[in-house]
Amino acid sequence: MRLSRERLLLLVLAAATAAVWWLAWGELPRPLTITVLDVGQGDSILVQAPSRTVLVDGGGSPGQHADGWDVGRDVVVPALLARGVKRIDVLVITHPDEDHIGGLPAVLEAVPVGLVLDPMLECHSDSYAHLNEIAREKGVPVHRATEGQRLNLGDGIFADVLNPPDPRLQGTGSDRNENSIVLRIVCGHTSALLTGDIDRNGVARLARLGEEVRSTILKVPHHGSADGAVPEFYDAVRPELAVISVGAENPFGHPSPEVLREAQRVGAKVMRTDEDGAVTICLTGQRWSARGYARRVGARRLAGAVDGAAKETR
Repeated sequence: MRLSRERLLLLVLAAATAAVWWLAWGELPRPLTITVLDVGQGDSILVQAPSRTVLVDGGGSPGQHADGWDVGRDVVVPALLARGVKRIDVLVITHPDEDHIGGLPAVLEAVPVGLVLDPMLECHSDSYAHLNEIAREKGVPVHRATEGQRLNLGDGIFADVLNPPDPRLQGTGSDRNENSIVLRIVCGHTSALLTGDIDRNGVARLARLGEEVRSTILKVPHHGSADGAVPEFYDAVRPELAVISVGAENPFGHPSPEVLREAQRVGAKVMRTDEDGAVTICLTGQRWSARGYARRVGARRLAGAVDGAAKETR
């Protein structure tokens, strides 16, 4: 059957419109997922781009092995497997404090790692020594992190290293924290700032970068310590969502009221792992959404985060 000229023209226009939309969609970054794992009073953040996977820290606590508990083996590795992670392209050690590296030896033993990014700060802990020993045994290259580096995560997504400077900050009273690796991950018009445990000096230094630190999502520095409650920093970042990785029972008073007030002042929604469990954030390049997975009472396993009641923030 022959098509009329008018109908043929409509079909051509429809095909052209579909092609334009297909091309436009193809130019947008594919979704980026960032999960702030619930590791208690510590940090472990899984970054899953469509073609690259990054793990930032692995949780931990002093004396965690005394009762047979290993946050890496019992929480982080199951979380990776539950999210389909078969390889970590970049393992980031923000700084070598136990609550950030204690779980990483178990991760290195269980999952292939392509590269370790490390600020290479002075540290004599058993966990840090063990971590480096496993990396050597497995032939995993370890690179020294410095501001100005960029990680290409593929699909138009990248992560800029904003801290530590070279030479390192010294004489701050908290040098290891202040020299934490800070990553700003960019996906289209959305972004996330992962700040490790930087304190007052590091936060003030980032604030001076102005628009370079403006981010949709902020992983609040140092578990919500009052030292990070610098108004200039929150004015520079202007997050829409502030996520706090913090233990339900900690002796430090984290998160501090000052930090919560700063987040509220700039209009950021707040999610925290002690109340919301693991927080999963999806960045599409244009939009973002976040969901918390509250743990079952008394549970010390990832299943509580996966199967618990979901809360969503948009």
